Amino acid sequence: MMFNTPEFALLLVITMCMYYLIPRHRLWLLTAANLIFYGVVGPGYLLLFGVISLAVYLCGLGIEYTSRWRRILLTLGILLTSSNLIFFKYTDFALRSIEKVLSIHLVAHQSEWLHYALPLGISFYTFELISYLVDVYKGRIPAERSLLRFWMFIMFFAHMIAGPIMRGKEFLPQIRQLDTIRFNPAQLRLGAFFIVLGLAKKMGIADQLAPYCDSFFSQASTLSGAEGWTASVLYAFQIYCDFSGYSDMAVGIGYLFGLELARNFNTPYLSTNATEFWRRWHITLSSWIRDYIYISLGGSRRGEVRQYANLFAAMTISGFWHGSQWTFIAWGMYQGGLLIGHKLYVNLLQKLRIIQIQTYIWYRMLSLFVFFLLTCLGWVIFRTEGIHVAAGLIIRMLNPKALIMPQWVWHFWWIAGGLYALHVLEWYLLNRLDRVSSLWHSWIPSPIRAAVYSFLVLVFLYMLKQGQSSFIYFQF
Repeated sequence: MMFNTPEFALLLVITMCMYYLIPRHRLWLLTAANLIFYGVVGPGYLLLFGVISLAVYLCGLGIEYTSRWRRILLTLGILLTSSNLIFFKYTDFALRSIEKVLSIHLVAHQSEWLHYALPLGISFYTFELISYLVDVYKGRIPAERSLLRFWMFIMFFAHMIAGPIMRGKEFLPQIRQLDTIRFNPAQLRLGAFFIVLGLAKKMGIADQLAPYCDSFFSQASTLSGAEGWTASVLYAFQIYCDFSGYSDMAVGIGYLFGLELARNFNTPYLSTNATEFWRRWHITLSSWIRDYIYISLGGSRRGEVRQYANLFAAMTISGFWHGSQWTFIAWGMYQGGLLIGHKLYVNLLQKLRIIQIQTYIWYRMLSLFVFFLLTCLGWVIFRTEGIHVAAGLIIRMLNPKALIMPQWVWHFWWIAGGLYALHVLEWYLLNRLDRVSSLWHSWIPSPIRAAVYSFLVLVFLYMLKQGQSSFIYFQF
């Protein structure tokens, strides 16, 4: 069940009304809503989730209540959740790769069990389950005693399918206080704002760009360099508006129930370097990779060379997390290279004693432009169907001839310019939200506000009639 469907809107309205009418049974109510939301995908995947999460719940209790078996239970829980992810997401990829490298045919590769659809949200709830076990093991949080509260933590429909990836220390305390949450009109307005923002990004921008991006990348092997740049810039905004639109809606839904979910994006295309980008893009994933992989590998504790190796490995794993394709792995390696390159560059500026150059506005604007182009090169790797196709297109994009734009692509660049301006406007809006809200309600008469709200509802209803497209990150 997708957020941009009438069915979900009905489920959300009914659940929210009952949530505030019968506060004593909120946990049971949200559990039922979560089961309906995920059960639509298929009872088999719901059962699978139940078994895996129940096992992790029991492992968590065992880790807290036993001293002898703690490490064994931690390892068992991580292996169980990881094996579930690996089976559905990477088995077919592994067998295909073995066949290609060794030039052999594996009979098992044709087995039907390799062709089950990927369970929705499996990558996201796997990371949440692993972080929960590690946090309990390290004493950062107590093991959750209530199975219902534990399921609510993992399965809350706002974030289960495509994040944000929530931590136990962030979300479990809120769930334990569900019965004390009061009806708050201000939070409802804030929730509605983020839902509308997310719908506008998804349906008004991402879905409108999708046909053009699909058309460009379906012929990636024949695109010129100029066309490649056009395609990559359009896709940069498509994937951002699609994924951040989902995340905004998730945050908004949380506010409707008095719950605060982690913000997952912070206008990432205003970043001037890779380090800043990963503090703004898919924030909950990048922080998860940092805390549970990069630091576990040693982080920066064993010298610069080891730090760079750990950073590269962590980002490669991040790329592999996105899917069982070599292009995703290459994209992760590319991002790791950008991060290492930025650290080396900063070290060089420090040695030359010109580190203060980064404070100049002209330098920041130039860095903003250059890094956005580097980001778009990365999206070429991410979006194309194969490494060779991506490499060929990037080579053509780096050719000076790519500066010669065909007349027919210029209107796409005007669109891209407008989208970047909206990106800047989004930054201003989110960083001045209280002031903007105050001005909106004090300066704009209520009849005009009502007319605007009605117009937005009509626009969204019209877009729903045109058909709904899935969110890009549902496949991950």
